[in-house]
Amino acid sequence: MKSLRRSTRLYPRRVSATLLWSGIGGALVLLLCVSFSSVWFAAAQESPTTYDVESVPGNVIWGELFKPDSAPILTVKSGDRIRMETISHEGILDDQGDTTEFLTSNGIAQADILPDQLTVRAEVTKSGPGPHVITGPIFVEDAEPGDVLEIKTIDIDYRVPYGVISNRHGRGSLPGEYPDDGSPIYTKVIPIRMEEEIGVFRPSNGLPDLEIPLKPFMGVMGVVPADPEEAVNSVPPGLYGGNIDIKYLGRGSSLYLPVQVPGALFYSGDPHCAQGNGEVALTAIECSLTPTFELVLHKGMELPAPMGETEDSWIAVGLDVDLNEAMKKSVREYLRIMNEKYGLTKPDALLYGSADIDFEVSQVVDIVKGIHGVIPKDRFRALEE
Repeated sequence: MKSLRRSTRLYPRRVSATLLWSGIGGALVLLLCVSFSSVWFAAAQESPTTYDVESVPGNVIWGELFKPDSAPILTVKSGDRIRMETISHEGILDDQGDTTEFLTSNGIAQADILPDQLTVRAEVTKSGPGPHVITGPIFVEDAEPGDVLEIKTIDIDYRVPYGVISNRHGRGSLPGEYPDDGSPIYTKVIPIRMEEEIGVFRPSNGLPDLEIPLKPFMGVMGVVPADPEEAVNSVPPGLYGGNIDIKYLGRGSSLYLPVQVPGALFYSGDPHCAQGNGEVALTAIECSLTPTFELVLHKGMELPAPMGETEDSWIAVGLDVDLNEAMKKSVREYLRIMNEKYGLTKPDALLYGSADIDFEVSQVVDIVKGIHGVIPKDRFRALEE
């Protein structure tokens, strides 16, 4: 693996003053974080900084995740923000041919092709079996195993006006059945109207175009796993996060991950413009994005699995190569959240879940399959009071 110190290209800037609470002489920022059984106060530094991280060759790897000995490209403090460029792998994989020809032959202007995609294909060695281009890693000061890193997705910007959906033989929810003409790949370029946040799906048999509302999110958000063997392939998710592919983890969401190694070593990739639960063909609308993350460290916060949060819901995550086992893990995580957050007994929570909690298939295409339970916060206001 290349050293990631060579091409950092970071440009610090101050967070808007509206994001900071200031007092005489400059007061400390306190980030109030609600736990399940108590309340944490994560003290941020006096002047949180936002960093820009470019998707240049020295800042990305292709096909694998970062490992415990990977050199960080940036060190941040709890509360800092990172505006991180990410690159879609779709369009630069060998089975799609020449990237420029592939995109222009499907209606994308050459001037609109993301230069970073071309650079990665030309200059970055694909060092693992996965398809994903991953940006990072970011060292978080004071993060240690036994802590939790909260990844807040503050905003997401589009980089280019196109995305790609692909289905490949031997992969997806119907391996061996599709593509139905025996071709190894069936792929479609999706023009994107970025300001409207609409993707244009063009049927192959001349039917009218279909519009897909875009809801961008990052498919891969993770910390480095303690076991290097878990990082050799970017595809399967795990306790460390990684390729979780939960569509609710977009703007305004948080992902909580148990820290595995000192510094956490955060990374992201696999940017999506839209995805249906299951991701049944193989990919979502894969498109290059620039998310803005805020990294918040929770010291001594116990967490047995990745957990998501949106403004409206808690997300109980279950991951396993067996979809039935993933379902069991998601239900157990739901029971834990209900018991620790709201005080409901687990037997009562199990009954309640049968009546009012949706358990959805996140994806079935990433070796390790995912189920997530969506727990609406508004149902339990009375228990909080």
